[in-house]
Amino acid sequence: MISWREDLNIGVPAVDTQHQELVRILNDFLAACTQQKGKDKIVETLEFLVSYTITHFHDEEQIMIRTKFPDYEAHKLEHERFVQDISTIKRQVEDQGVSVLTTIKINRTLVDWLINHIQKNDQLLGSYIKSLDV
Repeated sequence: MISWREDLNIGVPAVDTQHQELVRILNDFLAACTQQKGKDKIVETLEFLVSYTITHFHDEEQIMIRTKFPDYEAHKLEHERFVQDISTIKRQVEDQGVSVLTTIKINRTLVDWLINHIQKNDQLLGSYIKSLDV
């Protein structure tokens, strides 16, 4: 399980709230996996992620545009890669059904996203926005 910590906040309330929701969904999925119910939870998790990425990435990218965030293009590209990863997993589930491998893959994708994107790249965005308030 992943506990939300204050240092995960980037200082933009709307984005922080959305990130907290992602962590909650990830924890629900991880809990289902530990109870051998990951297969049952995967479709629901994927549907959430498709909806989440549309809203969250749009909101975050609008903030980057509005604040003239210098790493906008690279950050947006990471969003696109995540959407592509989720779409690939979703297609696999639709074509081949849910498997243990798919469950592991989505688990790894979500944890990697949390560790490598939110804790690193989104923190850079938060620091940049804070520097504008000086």
